[in-house]
Amino acid sequence: MIDVAATMRVLQFGDSFFPSGAVSFSWGLEGLTENGAVTSAESVHSFVIGQLHARWAQFDRAVVVAAHRARMNLEAVVAIDDQVEIQTASAELRSGSRRMGEAMLSVFERLGVDGVPSAYRKMIKKGVAHGHVAPMQGLLWGRAGLSERDAIALSAHTFCTGLLGAGIRLGCLTHIDAQRILFEARAEAARLAELPVPPINALSTYGIEAEIAVMRHVNNITRVFAN
Repeated sequence: MIDVAATMRVLQFGDSFFPSGAVSFSWGLEGLTENGAVTSAESVHSFVIGQLHARWAQFDRAVVVAAHRARMNLEAVVAIDDQVEIQTASAELRSGSRRMGEAMLSVFERLGVDGVPSAYRKMIKKGVAHGHVAPMQGLLWGRAGLSERDAIALSAHTFCTGLLGAGIRLGCLTHIDAQRILFEARAEAARLAELPVPPINALSTYGIEAEIAVMRHVNNITRVFAN
């Protein structure tokens, strides 16, 4: 029998209607459009697929899975959170990740997810945790009842739609273009999701061009996005 409530829960957390804070960030895409590296639907497509390989499969996915498995042990989640802080070289990306994580904690606290968001926010205020978005996704989605498989799928979906939404706002592609790209990105993410999940001490990410674009972007006078 289909668990309609469980399916609707995944859809709720992955919907653009859900206030995750993602609309404020382009993760380097705005800077890449400014320097002419990304200017069309085709180049956005290449960027999204590239980021799935270079970032999501070996970093975000592993963090979400680790935090989901550690969801009943906040000290273990803090250790994962620390690992993300250490391995996010760009200050702008660290700040954006923390802001999205804080937005998630705030929303889930208001939704009353068993007191965990409030407890973790207190740990952040004390300076013993950071609240990066990927570990918060694994923690909060897990405590809200999502399975590990659903958390991985939701992580991939929000990763792709965040980039595609930024591409639309930057005028690089239409909504129909974005849906076409999402079809292909979904298939690629499904293939990547079948790979062994890296252990938390073997995280890797290789998005140098995007990170440089983020670091240069902070000096621009006119900006649509925070990074």
